[in-house]
Amino acid sequence: MDSLVNELLKYLDELGAPTARPLPDDAAKESLPIFLSQIYDVYRAKVFGRTLVLLISTQAEPPTPSELEKQLTVAERILESPVVFVFQELPSFLRQRLVRRRIPFLVPERQAYLPLALIDLRESPKGGSRVEIKQDVLSAPAQALVLYKIQKKEGNEPWPLNQWGEVLGYSRSTMTRVYRELTSASICAPTSKGRYSLLTFMETSQDLWQAAIPFLESPVRTRERVRVLDETIQLYDAGLTALSHITMMMDSREPVKAMSSGAFRAACEERRIEPTAYPDDDTIQIERWKYAPGLLSPDGINVDHLSLYLSLRDDPDERVQVSLRELLEEVKW
Repeated sequence: MDSLVNELLKYLDELGAPTARPLPDDAAKESLPIFLSQIYDVYRAKVFGRTLVLLISTQAEPPTPSELEKQLTVAERILESPVVFVFQELPSFLRQRLVRRRIPFLVPERQAYLPLALIDLRESPKGGSRVEIKQDVLSAPAQALVLYKIQKKEGNEPWPLNQWGEVLGYSRSTMTRVYRELTSASICAPTSKGRYSLLTFMETSQDLWQAAIPFLESPVRTRERVRVLDETIQLYDAGLTALSHITMMMDSREPVKAMSSGAFRAACEERRIEPTAYPDDDTIQIERWKYAPGLLSPDGINVDHLSLYLSLRDDPDERVQVSLRELLEEVKW
């Protein structure tokens, strides 16, 4: 722990925020719930004249963003001081998600995010280029395109925008916006061939996934409980139902299905499904997606692996997180 504190002191000094050596606060640690005191050491430090509580992680793997958000709320309420998480390592995609949630963190010699005080988001230590976050998340059409490219489009030959629009069912104006989004986020390179704009992606699908994941979000807009009145309606297994097909994860009591928001509205108007407030033997959960799950479904039955991962990645249940890691191992990059 002393070595990490020394690295932290040196790092803050290099960033122009010199501070006295952080001091351990055992009383504060004892006041925290056991689920926090077991995984963090508690220090206090003054940065830019402001006293901060540093929760220094003792674990190799950081918690999920949703877990950190809850931990931050609990720690600040009990300690009555601003709290900053300190990690030895932090993957870039996780860093982006913490920034979006405004969760303060420090990674000595690499990254600092203290809202309203200090931000340093270098990809590499000591002089690496800084990251400019141009947008928080991709739009639904842009996300659908990226996931289609990773999971369904074979080969690296770039497609023109009109071909992407035909495959995904989006208008020319929508595809123009998608083009701007993806190039602005450096997820693809803008190229042209004659009068056609092309999207050129990274060499491997796994590289594209790593570049895109900070900008991807859950496809689920809302969840509704319904009764199905027309058994011929097209639904796709989603959520824990789909995850249980691929991994050892136990299925939920109510089946979980997915359909687009537009399809959901139409099904309600046509009396093919009926929303209901209470669970029963004949009810199911419907996830209303921001894009049509059928665009990416590998078999016409289940939602695609990567959208499924995104829909569940913030679930605090450790069993779900273990199953999601298994899920990614099943992806054929």
